[in-house]
Amino acid sequence: MRDYNNFSGNKYSLRAKTYHMIKRIDFISNHLGSLGDLLVTTWLGLILTILVLAMGVALIGHAIFANSMATAIANIPAMILILIGTILISLNTVVTNPAMGLQVIVSLKFLNKRVRNRGEKNSLIDFKPFKFVDGISDLDIIETVNEKSKTYLVAYRVRGSVSPITFTDDLQTLAGLKHQLLSNMERDTVLATINSVGKTAIKKKKLPKNATKSMKRKQEVNHAVISNLRYNQTLETVVFLASPNLDVLRTRQESLEVSFKNGLVIGYYQLKGEEFKSTVNSIYG
Repeated sequence: MRDYNNFSGNKYSLRAKTYHMIKRIDFISNHLGSLGDLLVTTWLGLILTILVLAMGVALIGHAIFANSMATAIANIPAMILILIGTILISLNTVVTNPAMGLQVIVSLKFLNKRVRNRGEKNSLIDFKPFKFVDGISDLDIIETVNEKSKTYLVAYRVRGSVSPITFTDDLQTLAGLKHQLLSNMERDTVLATINSVGKTAIKKKKLPKNATKSMKRKQEVNHAVISNLRYNQTLETVVFLASPNLDVLRTRQESLEVSFKNGLVIGYYQLKGEEFKSTVNSIYG
């Protein structure tokens, strides 16, 4: 995996100096959702933001009043671009991540690293650490983009088989299957399970074609009640399998699926395409 620590800004204690003190602006923090608790505002960020906004206003004013306003209409596209750029830069200067530093410095370092000179040609560096394996049409295997080595991953979305009413014998059977599975994985493969809480997709109960009005009304009532439940959530489990090469991966996949079919889980399916991509992005950003 790539090391992102060198993209951090000036790491410092937010109470080290006066201009590092946290200044919470509810209008900004409340509109950032969960990020409002992660990204804060400092006096230094506010000062830089005011300077950026002033510079943007000055540039737009210059574009309006240049040549005695004769070119004001022609400069409208340029003014729009300046306005957008000013807003984006202001968002970077106004927020600070206490662990990474001032966001504008983080962004500048990232942009500087993304574009490198290699001889006479400029090349873009893609920092996304994963991509689909070339030549596999199913898009069911992802490889890590690493300069030194590669790791291949597959993923399964599963439904667990342990519940409050699971019997002791069932638990012993599951423990045996799990032990056998881990033994078959050996040391060349990593098996990881990620649990997350998601929102359940509520669908209307399917009615027969000759359903009466009362049946349809009951269907609407049931759907409305369940859809409006405040804590309508479900536990989602994704199992990742990672191996150093494709041959090993295929062998370990067979062992994993045999354990699944023998009762380790109630149901499973392998993630592919956009669903696989979005799942990985949701975890690694």
